[in-house]
Amino acid sequence: MQRWISVIVVLLLIILVIGLMMPAVEQTRQEARRSQSKYNLKQIGLAVHNYHDAHKCLPPGGVIREDDVSMHGWITMLLPYLDQSDDYSRINFSEPWDQDENRAIYEKSRPVFIIPGNFSRFTSQGYGLTNYLGNPNLLYRNSNVSIEQMSNGTSHTWLAGEVAGNFQPWGYPFNWRPLGTKLCGGPNSFGHPPWQGGHLLFADGSVTFFSENTSDVILEKFAAAPPVPTAEQTQVPDRTFETGDFSWHNQSLQSDPQAEQLYYVHVLRGQTDQPLRIEVYSEVNLEQVPDLPKLRGPDFLFVVDKNTDIAEAIQATSLPKSASPEQLQHNAELLKNLQERLPD
Repeated sequence: MQRWISVIVVLLLIILVIGLMMPAVEQTRQEARRSQSKYNLKQIGLAVHNYHDAHKCLPPGGVIREDDVSMHGWITMLLPYLDQSDDYSRINFSEPWDQDENRAIYEKSRPVFIIPGNFSRFTSQGYGLTNYLGNPNLLYRNSNVSIEQMSNGTSHTWLAGEVAGNFQPWGYPFNWRPLGTKLCGGPNSFGHPPWQGGHLLFADGSVTFFSENTSDVILEKFAAAPPVPTAEQTQVPDRTFETGDFSWHNQSLQSDPQAEQLYYVHVLRGQTDQPLRIEVYSEVNLEQVPDLPKLRGPDFLFVVDKNTDIAEAIQATSLPKSASPEQLQHNAELLKNLQERLPD
């Protein structure tokens, strides 16, 4: 009996120690995440300044054509200044951001745009998310604001910040949001609720943390800092993106390994592992064409929806020239199996 009492006492002490340590471990984890998010914003700020040095103005908040077609946004314009020039060079800027030709770029999740600890990386359509949005006074439709126009000074003019929810694709051409008068005040506010506040990036490149209890007078002052565009210039579509536990998975399609092209199916899945979107791509077989520039990315071939004729879609590509009849049949069966599992 005495032995069992000793064992129970030891176990209780272990549980007590673990219980005392857990809050400290969680606090350390959150501090590390806060530091990383602050660093992300600093990187974004440096990229904005490098863009300004090259173009004498900030990137346009969103490039919107005269016929109101939305093309590309300010975050996209920063890619060359965030060590992502290869992807930037593959974007067709003559086509909107969400056209099939550009999807391979915008379907990537980029850590510099994500608050550490936010596990949602994609929309339900497969676009990579950003957890940082811009100041609509500086970044708006076809804007070209210069630092000289910031009459309150760059250290008093906010540029971007962490948002609490309703995240948007990083490639979306409307990635700005009013600062509001309350941090962590709902999904449309700025801030990060687990931290009871949030970071703001200022136009001088500095990043400051503000508590959710920050006075509305201070936030209003930041929000009113000039220049101030018109309501029409800052107007955004009434659109909310579904986010959650979505992820992309690649599966190779069968073809001749000696061919110059390889093929794969790109599948977006949700938490239940059900296919939500199916895309087929080809890419250069670098073992056969080793001298091709590495910046060459995959080529979009077709998307599979509930009504796609799989055999016809395959025949319209170069895959029949790179695969045997047996391989083509296998690929068609694979795609049909995925197609049958698409939601209605």
